[in-house]
Amino acid sequence: MAQQYANETTEEFSSRLFGFISGGFTGLSIALGIKSGLFDVLIAHHGKALTSQELADAAGLKERYVREWLGVMTTAHIVDLDVMSSTEKYQLPAHRLDCLRPGTHLGQSMDCALGIPIYSGAFYDMLEILKKDGPRGHTQSTIEPFHEFDKNYLRAWYTDTLVQEFIPSYPEIQAKLEMGIRMLDVGCGAGLATQILAKKFPESHFVGVDIAQSMVDEANAEATRLGLKNVSYFRVDGSVMPSDWASTFDHAFFFNMLHDTSRPDLLIDDVKRVMKKDGTLSIIEFDFGSKVGDNVGNTTAPLVYTISLFYCLPQAYQPEDSHGLGTLWGRERIQDFLKEKGLVLKSATKVPKINELHFLCHLA
Repeated sequence: MAQQYANETTEEFSSRLFGFISGGFTGLSIALGIKSGLFDVLIAHHGKALTSQELADAAGLKERYVREWLGVMTTAHIVDLDVMSSTEKYQLPAHRLDCLRPGTHLGQSMDCALGIPIYSGAFYDMLEILKKDGPRGHTQSTIEPFHEFDKNYLRAWYTDTLVQEFIPSYPEIQAKLEMGIRMLDVGCGAGLATQILAKKFPESHFVGVDIAQSMVDEANAEATRLGLKNVSYFRVDGSVMPSDWASTFDHAFFFNMLHDTSRPDLLIDDVKRVMKKDGTLSIIEFDFGSKVGDNVGNTTAPLVYTISLFYCLPQAYQPEDSHGLGTLWGRERIQDFLKEKGLVLKSATKVPKINELHFLCHLA
């Protein structure tokens, strides 16, 4: 893929570079449209063209700013201008609606757009972290804003695919869940995965652990609201779990979590301690190569490297003894790591609908 640009002229590179920068600015305006409710109004009125005043009134916003926002969306060809009208009116074509709904599979780009202001907010923190004499990484307080992005980025996959496609593709896991087991979710966040599983498999009990108290509180509150009695959440470091949890879990679940931890080796050691001898582990990580060259030409790689640079790596790199994996530590290093930790890899398969791999492991 590098050869594609081998004969690129200075002018061509300048144009390509500007495309990246322009897209970033457009993405910021897209995020504003999501959070302000402007897209919600346009979607609700998709069969009717609206003036900027009508859109502003429906959204409860100032018309002058809405008009400027429409200028971004129209020139980016996201919103259409009704050229047949005597006054400027705007509408969304039907084929774009599903792509503009956050929290859906087709609308995942909108969830990514919501990450732009969050990651931009860490810009000056990253300038300090980069310095040789600066902090090694984020503190817990600077990590907190990223949790919103974590909750939303894969929400559609959890709600539409986890129990509909992913779990049924592993009959061994599904049979255990139907029969009734204890499952551990390491790095559970706000608990969406375990709440969905708890509703689907009432005979099983699910335990989520996370180091972020805000996430644990939110997960417990939502479980209570849903009336779920077979799920519980604890603020626990996954590498130092309670001693009385030893040999109590049948299955452990890690979703994009190992690369976020400073010492994945210690984490796996303690997870093995709390697992039953016939226990299994589901480890899901991004499907990239371990070397940068392996990922050249992958159009999602720049986005995920940026997520790693601003969030995942500085979250994990704070301690002096951190392994500093990064989000794209890659399938080759992952498999080597699992082998080094004495786990038996049963399969490594692509996760449906997202660029992830599922490593299903047994204890040795």
